[in-house]
Amino acid sequence: MTDEELTRDLVIKYIDRSCTRDELAAFFDLLKRNAVSLPEIDAAASRVWESEPEETPDADIYEMYRKEALALIRKHRRMKSPVRRIRPGRIAAIAASLAVIIAGGYYTVSSILQDRMARQLASYEYITTKPGEIRDVVLPDGTSVTMNVASTLKYNARFGKDTREVWLDGEAYFDVMKDAGCPFSIHAGKLDVNVTGTSFNVSAYADDIRKSVTVNSGHVGVAYGDDDIRMSLRPDEEIVINTADSSVSRSSVDAEDALVWIRGSLVFREQTLPEVIRLLRRYYSCDIELRDTTSSVRLSGTHDNKSLESVLESICFSAGLGYSKDGDRYIIH
Repeated sequence: MTDEELTRDLVIKYIDRSCTRDELAAFFDLLKRNAVSLPEIDAAASRVWESEPEETPDADIYEMYRKEALALIRKHRRMKSPVRRIRPGRIAAIAASLAVIIAGGYYTVSSILQDRMARQLASYEYITTKPGEIRDVVLPDGTSVTMNVASTLKYNARFGKDTREVWLDGEAYFDVMKDAGCPFSIHAGKLDVNVTGTSFNVSAYADDIRKSVTVNSGHVGVAYGDDDIRMSLRPDEEIVINTADSSVSRSSVDAEDALVWIRGSLVFREQTLPEVIRLLRRYYSCDIELRDTTSSVRLSGTHDNKSLESVLESICFSAGLGYSKDGDRYIIH
């Protein structure tokens, strides 16, 4: 096999995510050598790119490859070899292999997301919980997950083989099976959590402004927003991210107290009325309307096995409001 054929083969396998560990090492070695090898890689990537049909990309796959490209770009920018001077867009096209084009701070995806990639990565298993349902599941690698109400967890068919990546919309407690050679990653919008074997909680409902990670045991790596926020958390530590303004707070907590929802308790933690209403809708699958939006009260507390009416009475008492019922709808005023 000629050098050109070898390069083309490695590029194609990287695009397919079918590289063995040795082939993956060889591919990155091509990038690290010097600028001379980059035209060969560029040409191989272009041939694959141009030969593939157009396809609408899966948002999660795109996000995964975009972040991979950004990480590789940063790595090369730190290097002192001539590779550092290559245009970021060019490295991204090679590293992501899906033509994640980086220009002017904007990211787009090209037609390189093809049938071959779709067959390998777009075959997902979905696990969902209904409003009011808390569910225990075990993933193929032996990792135990307790999913909170109205949550969705998905992973692709290759989970547990050479990758352990899951996507979460909602809240879940993870007790990850240790495997130092294959880290476990959770993607929840812009939030990424990376571990090898530990136990922790992730709360990241898509419609919640507040996202949090709470560690029960081990060390947990957290990144948010293209690595703008990166930190490592220890047991009984928690990070809370306000996605409205990207503000971050890190604090010491009692993890057991923070995770009482696992036992079925309804927990408010310094939450605004709109946040509490969303939580009630998830737990009770009910229709609640908040007509008084002037209250700035924040609510904290735990409700064990309480009816919706008793919880509403407690909320309204704390906020100085009242509630009424119109058919199946509850109205807070």
